[in-house]
Amino acid sequence: MKALLFTGNGNMKIVEREMPRAKGNIVVVKMLLSGICGTDIELLLPKAGEIVPGHEGVGVVYETDQAKRFKAGDRVIINCHVTCRHCEHCAAGDEIFCPELKAIGFELPGTNEEYLAIPEESLRPLPDDISEEAGVLIGDALGTPYHAVKKAEIVPGDYVGVWGAGPLGMMAMFVAGKLGANVVAVDVNSLRLEQAKQYGAIYALNPADGDVNARIREMTAGAGLKSAIQCTPSGKAVVTALQCLGLRGILVQVGVCTHVEFDLYGLLNERELSIRASRNFNANELAELIELARANPDIQKLVTHTFPLDRAQEAFQCAKEGRGLKVTIRPNA
Repeated sequence: MKALLFTGNGNMKIVEREMPRAKGNIVVVKMLLSGICGTDIELLLPKAGEIVPGHEGVGVVYETDQAKRFKAGDRVIINCHVTCRHCEHCAAGDEIFCPELKAIGFELPGTNEEYLAIPEESLRPLPDDISEEAGVLIGDALGTPYHAVKKAEIVPGDYVGVWGAGPLGMMAMFVAGKLGANVVAVDVNSLRLEQAKQYGAIYALNPADGDVNARIREMTAGAGLKSAIQCTPSGKAVVTALQCLGLRGILVQVGVCTHVEFDLYGLLNERELSIRASRNFNANELAELIELARANPDIQKLVTHTFPLDRAQEAFQCAKEGRGLKVTIRPNA
């Protein structure tokens, strides 16, 4: 079967690998659609690796052995987390804290291959009335911001800023808007800011056009934002988001940002701000995500570009340059 590997410096190759086989609880899934995520581009693409990348995907069960919940032909969403299933965190529904957690596309082979071997516990049914495009979003681009936005404690009428109008940011705007927020989109990409208005943003601000904090203070009569969802890898964006918060405002940090410098007391303590970190999402939120996707089928329009596996280099370049929103690969096209 064909699989993708990164070779370093933004390059990649298609390789032939042995076809996986089902054994015990390991199910073989024929991959239908694999999403490209910012973490793939920021963390993995620059380096060479032997692990097939990709942690967002939908597929159809191809082969089973002793699986209890799935059979050949079932449509499935891939949950990128493979966990022990018996620790206190797994028992509580907090799989993201499992001490044995491994993520496909990072520690285990990922979705950019024709067939994926994965424990059935990491699969979720994809209902027939939900498209493949919506399904691939559920597995990260919708699930991750959904988990994050809940941490913002939004009350209808709140002014909520979303930094980053990429796929995660767009879905954060969408969820915040559904909760009744006045959503302010902030990004340096003017095209994406225009698109943000289709996903719940009422205001769209580009830092190149002037002081974002000043403009937010003006629209909120000086009060500032109730909360901010930070979906970019930019340390500068983290600081700006904090500056734009009002008294006791909440910053929810989602983007992969490794280093930020700011005046802790002057920026946080004086206004009693809170920073809440958020990573992926838990499997116990999947039923809510399914219903959200079912009620809003147009979210599939976030998938703007799809490439076959042998054009993966072009697909990743498209995503890296921000020419599309969610860029996907069809491994079996």
